[in-house]
Amino acid sequence: MPYVVLIHATFDTKSDADFIYDQAKQVATTASVARIGDAGERTSHCGVFDEQVDGTLVKERQWHIDRFGIVRETDPIPDDVVPEWVQPTGAQDAYPLLDVFSNPTKVAYLGDEWVNDSATNTQTPGVFGWVAL
Repeated sequence: MPYVVLIHATFDTKSDADFIYDQAKQVATTASVARIGDAGERTSHCGVFDEQVDGTLVKERQWHIDRFGIVRETDPIPDDVVPEWVQPTGAQDAYPLLDVFSNPTKVAYLGDEWVNDSATNTQTPGVFGWVAL
């Protein structure tokens, strides 16, 4: 059974908000439970917003778990769009063989689409571990 944590907190200082944001990101990066749920349901995400005088929120930072199970500090990409390849920094954000929906990992790179054929891939498409479509 999954556990759900929902937090809505207001902090007086940005440094306090940034601290909680960074802590949540670190847990999501290393926790096996941080995941995307059913198709279209993104269950792991976090953001820091600046509340304006009129009550609107302006996004300053955000992260989410993408379809590959990788923590990204970008806007979420719709499930029907092939995401651009991003250079992994290590094993924590290496591309898996399958995405979280059990589909082959597919990325766009230099105008072409590529499918990963390696269990954990940190290589550039066209160098190793990718097959052009």
